Amino acid sequence: MDLFQQYTQFEKQYGEREGIEDSIVSKRRFQYEESLKAAPTNYDTWFDYLRLEESNGNIVAIRELYERAIAQVPPTPEKSMWRRYIYLWVNYALFEELEAEVYKSKKGKRGIAMLNKTNKQDVAKTRQVYQACLKVIPHKQFTFAKIWLLMAQFEVRQKDLAGARQLLGRAIGMCPKDKLFKGYIELELQVL
Repeated sequence: MDLFQQYTQFEKQYGEREGIEDSIVSKRRFQYEESLKAAPTNYDTWFDYLRLEESNGNIVAIRELYERAIAQVPPTPEKSMWRRYIYLWVNYALFEELEAEVYKSKKGKRGIAMLNKTNKQDVAKTRQVYQACLKVIPHKQFTFAKIWLLMAQFEVRQKDLAGARQLLGRAIGMCPKDKLFKGYIELELQVL
């Protein structure tokens, strides 16, 4: 820590703006890593750390960090312990669907064929994230209707209405909740 402090101080005095920003980001990374070593299921720290990485824009590092974060499954099957954890999954899925393409497009111009290929990969990756999340949730004790509804909405955006209906039917069959019924009805009303 002392070495980081001296390096940051040196960069502030003699470095350029990018060097200063890099040293500050490195210092924050170190602090987050130390904090997570002490409490790996502190999801607020994971959120802060992910925001830091997302501000840097390194898509590989962001994905690796999301994978590390979602690997920290809550130790008890109490729904209150899982709420923050599930939002890690929600953010990861939204990152894959929305932000991953933004980070890729910042790297330069591409051909239409390449963009179509990456869009298909992003869709597949987003679908994998949602499916993995649904496998982790202990549906016999509790579930999160929000995940089911977000995945169904994702499928509708991908023009897979049959897949969205099937998914919501599976959700209602596994864990009938009012919110799922209302979400299914809203979906059908939107289609009309």
